[in-house]
Amino acid sequence: MAPDETRSLAQRLADMPFEEREEVLADLSIDERQALADFWPVWARPDQLPPPGEWHTWYIRGGRGSGKTRAAAEFLAEMIRTAPRLRDGRAGEWAVIAPTLAGARDVCVEGESGLLRALGSEVANWNRSSGELVTHSGARVFAATAEEGAVRIQGKNLRGAWCDEVGLWKGDWRMAWEESIAFAVRIDPIKIVATGTPKGNLGLVAHLMEDEQVVKSHLRTSDNVDNLSEVKLAALTDRYAGTRLGRQELEGEVLEDVEGALWSRGQIDRLRIDQAPELKRVVVAIDPAVTSGERADETGIIVAGVDASGVGYVLADFSCRVSPDGWARRAVRAYREFSADRIVAEVNNGGDLVERVIRTVDANVPYRAVRASRGKAVRAGPVSALYEQSKVHHVGSFPELEDQMCTFTPDSGHPSPDRLDAAVWALTHLMVDSRRRPRFQVFTVQLRGRPPFVR
Repeated sequence: MAPDETRSLAQRLADMPFEEREEVLADLSIDERQALADFWPVWARPDQLPPPGEWHTWYIRGGRGSGKTRAAAEFLAEMIRTAPRLRDGRAGEWAVIAPTLAGARDVCVEGESGLLRALGSEVANWNRSSGELVTHSGARVFAATAEEGAVRIQGKNLRGAWCDEVGLWKGDWRMAWEESIAFAVRIDPIKIVATGTPKGNLGLVAHLMEDEQVVKSHLRTSDNVDNLSEVKLAALTDRYAGTRLGRQELEGEVLEDVEGALWSRGQIDRLRIDQAPELKRVVVAIDPAVTSGERADETGIIVAGVDASGVGYVLADFSCRVSPDGWARRAVRAYREFSADRIVAEVNNGGDLVERVIRTVDANVPYRAVRASRGKAVRAGPVSALYEQSKVHHVGSFPELEDQMCTFTPDSGHPSPDRLDAAVWALTHLMVDSRRRPRFQVFTVQLRGRPPFVR
């Protein structure tokens, strides 16, 4: 098609109701669809387009892969294209702010759905080192980090900004949002788009949700299935579907903390890391189920470690609902895979059976039996305190375990928090019991004819 014909068709499609547009697009040839590839309103879902009316801030919250990044990048690109020039003839300045500078560059600018793609041939230069993009029209876009209050954009005269992954803004987010951004974005059209998967109703997410002046869009992972890999979608669904964390990560819901819970989602997220340092000790802890079958309890199997400074790390969750032989094999596999020091198992229900089934799999594996003499909440209290002191990190994400942690309360009557129990046993063994062990022994010595003394 000729360029004029393509633009005319694109405009007609953009003006159609979404369902009707989908039918027309399905009837077009591959070449015709390819010609329309750069016209975002043709392909966008209604929830990916800016809301009508006058507004200052647009918050797009959504699940992973829901299309929020593409929506924000296209919106910012369109603002840059269409904003009238300033009185001195300049195109003006804009900003992209993310939790880290790497995120701003790698995802918001260079990512598959980022600003470089949205602007296309309009980009004149992108300097990755300085985090500065320049278009042929002279517009400048600065990549910045929300850390330390987004100080890089202070003093700028911005016309708009994209604030990404606002649920992960740590540190002084108020300084970044209420000082740096609020004062820097001051030249018409003065539009801010904020995006991200909400990480609990706290921080900047809570601020945006409560602000009635902020317009909001809600995107779900399932809304974007046509643009996601079937393999990736299946992996996300298998991992998160049916969990409380899945409501956050797939549905984009803002989860409230459970009153009285010993852990919170925000707390765990703040302490989450991608890789553990060199560890001094590693254990595999088991909270065993002595029955098997679909209705049986799960066997909690958690791998955790501690570094030389005494900081703990949850490394893996091998929990399962299988026969005793099955969970014993999984525990031994975890022991070998993580080069653990020993297996620790609760024996209140299984007694000697627990050690027997483990020895059947590996007769030489170091093993320690532990017996619960106190309730779950009492045992979990000291471990919960370690999280409050920022002394435990999750290496990666453990949806089922974290669901149990964030919903278990002392009076919740939780039927069987097996993963939580296993995690508590592991961290207790590594971090709590080790602090209780005496560093010296007391001997009472009786010398003939003299009173006893203590050495």
